[in-house]
Amino acid sequence: MIKLRLFSALREIAGAKEVEMEGDGRSIKEALETFAATYGEKARATLFDGQGELLASVLLLVNGEAVEQGAATTVSSGDTVQVLLPTAGG
Repeated sequence: MIKLRLFSALREIAGAKEVEMEGDGRSIKEALETFAATYGEKARATLFDGQGELLASVLLLVNGEAVEQGAATTVSSGDTVQVLLPTAGG
């Protein structure tokens, strides 16, 4: 199992700070696609563009470290993926 640690809108969509899912050997993109399929169109629109690519504004960390391969990064059981979205305010 992997953990997705959620922030801002994703936390509201899921109703939780973290969700666990099967993810060993999968890419972050695949894990986020599963998340979006579980939590609906609002989750999909928050994470992906119309062609199904992860939005460039989504910041991903694995176990607190920036990922070099972005959404293509493979995760292992026990990993925590932090999914950060841009926020606005003033």
